[in-house]
Amino acid sequence: MGKESIDALQQRGVRVTPQRALIWRALTESGEHFTAEEVWERVRDELPGLELSTVYRTLEALHEVGLVADSRLPEGPRVFEAQPTLHPHLVCVSCGGISHPEPEVGQRLLETLVKGSGGFEAHELHVVAKGLCAVCARSGESQAARGVPG
Repeated sequence: MGKESIDALQQRGVRVTPQRALIWRALTESGEHFTAEEVWERVRDELPGLELSTVYRTLEALHEVGLVADSRLPEGPRVFEAQPTLHPHLVCVSCGGISHPEPEVGQRLLETLVKGSGGFEAHELHVVAKGLCAVCARSGESQAARGVPG
């Protein structure tokens, strides 16, 4: 694992163990959303004996120090990702894909919320937009052109 990755853990006061380092690496290298079970499946061969409960505890610890985003998407499982900054989720109702808009979009949403909140101090914001990703939208357009319901 790169020194930068270990430094990120240490800078947040996280005690670096082989389990935490491995789980953190799996999240940062992929840049994707994972359930705790999916994280465990990705790393268990590299660290035999790793328990699913350890993965949950590690994800919770990394979330508490702001290194891991923990999202509960509508009608979906709890997912984790190594993106500590605010970022809305765009969920495709057709294929189930999860993506993010440009990083500035999340910051503008938060600023707008804070301005209109009467002094509320937001520490965390989860935004989920449901719709169609570009691929599914194009597929739906081509079906609609042929008279096939989308």
